[in-house]
Amino acid sequence: MTCSSFGKCGSCVLWEIPYKKQLEMKKERLKEMFSDFDIPEIEVIHGSDEHFRARAEFRVWHEDDRSYYAMRKRKEEGRGVIPIEECKIVDKAIYEVMEPLLKEIEKNENLRFKLYEINFLSNSKGELIVTLIYHKKVDESIAEDIKKLKEKFPHIDFVIRRKGRKYVFDKNYLIEELDIDGKIYKYKIIENTFSQPNREINKKMISWAKRWADGLKGDLVELYCGNGNFTIPLSENFKKVIATEINPESIEAATFNAEINKRDNISFMAMSAAEFSELKNSGFFKGYDLKNVLIDPPRAGLDDKSRKFVNEFDNIIYISCNPETLHRDLKTLAKNRKIKAFAFFDQFPYTNHMECGVILEK
Repeated sequence: MTCSSFGKCGSCVLWEIPYKKQLEMKKERLKEMFSDFDIPEIEVIHGSDEHFRARAEFRVWHEDDRSYYAMRKRKEEGRGVIPIEECKIVDKAIYEVMEPLLKEIEKNENLRFKLYEINFLSNSKGELIVTLIYHKKVDESIAEDIKKLKEKFPHIDFVIRRKGRKYVFDKNYLIEELDIDGKIYKYKIIENTFSQPNREINKKMISWAKRWADGLKGDLVELYCGNGNFTIPLSENFKKVIATEINPESIEAATFNAEINKRDNISFMAMSAAEFSELKNSGFFKGYDLKNVLIDPPRAGLDDKSRKFVNEFDNIIYISCNPETLHRDLKTLAKNRKIKAFAFFDQFPYTNHMECGVILEK
């Protein structure tokens, strides 16, 4: 991939390294990081190195009568942001609309004034949610301006945000469709809630987890389930699934997603992983054969209560967005388990980010 923002924007820090070399470098780094564990050969799973981000956030830079998208500076150049000409890592649907959308906003002072940030969310059909974030009071007059904007971009739904207030034109969610091993799964993705940013890698992550879950005995517990991204497809491998997530909007989406995918063997709960783990000895899980757990925690990894809870299961599927906290958690979880599989999912080419998947069996 080539991009006119390479060397200027602080996002793609590995821009000078060919993509194949990046993959090799990251794999070797993981091998070194986890050399104190008995891990199998690391499976490298990657996709395209351009137009892969289905979610993107840009600051807006205003200069005289012009406006530009902006990204953070490279570390060598200090703090702050710089205007950029293009961003080749975003989904094609986002990439194609960025310039014409900003030009229309430039023409309208009510839309342009104190516009601080623009966020994009896309689905596989090319539909978009665009969120405009302002550092000003937004009055009713903006509704008419958004209506005119929507006439020019009918495939976009707009959301306006300012200091805790939100205005939606016309909806704040998309329906995503993912083809996992030849079967289509549908997901409601809500603006400003977590969803996997790299659609192609997400499909491969789900396929990988589903493959390793095949044949496991007992039921499944999932912590940090989000909108049911893994829950829905993996529920086909188990008689019963119970999944938890702290964000109520994500649980709303997960419940909706189970219904539209006709999965009636899943129970969703809106609570933190730590709170959920405290139910272990309460009799709440009566009727479940809890032998398997899937976790996809935030960068902080597992807290002490959740780690202790997870350590009681026979089989663990651990999806991690931070190898450092994964390494810390494996010091407990791998003590009496075999690491059967270790995968590296390259969610973010041209960055140092490394997403991992680990299968542990007691």
